Amino acid sequence: MNLRLVDIYVWRGKAYLPVLARLESGVFLIIEPVYTAELNVEALLSAVKKVLAAGHPYRPDPTREEMRRRKDPLLAATKARNWKELARTGASYGITWTDKEIRVDMSRLDKRGRWEWDPTKTRIFSLDTPLPDIIAVILEDIQSRSELVK
Repeated sequence: MNLRLVDIYVWRGKAYLPVLARLESGVFLIIEPVYTAELNVEALLSAVKKVLAAGHPYRPDPTREEMRRRKDPLLAATKARNWKELARTGASYGITWTDKEIRVDMSRLDKRGRWEWDPTKTRIFSLDTPLPDIIAVILEDIQSRSELVK
């Protein structure tokens, strides 16, 4: 299966789009660069295209020690103290391209204050859907969340 992923993290009025490496175990891991975009179609479209162009570089699985010492690229880019701070006042979006469809997932908070995908907001698109249309759906959700558009 040909799988492509783009994650969009919205925090403090900006979008952050990291490149995702594919580890040998099959897991995806945020790596640099992390692109920053204003919350409009043109800026997000440009950033999504950059992430897609970077692809998913293959990396060996990091050791526990390497993960412990690792500086999280998204936290560095946002200057957030931790993921819980990001989740409390931000949102996460995922765009997934498979051989059959394009799927957009949108976050909500779980009972512990962490992001999880909200199944009521999942949107499925055909593969021929223009990228600006997909970004418009994400922007519509962002605009509906008062904590994101202060």
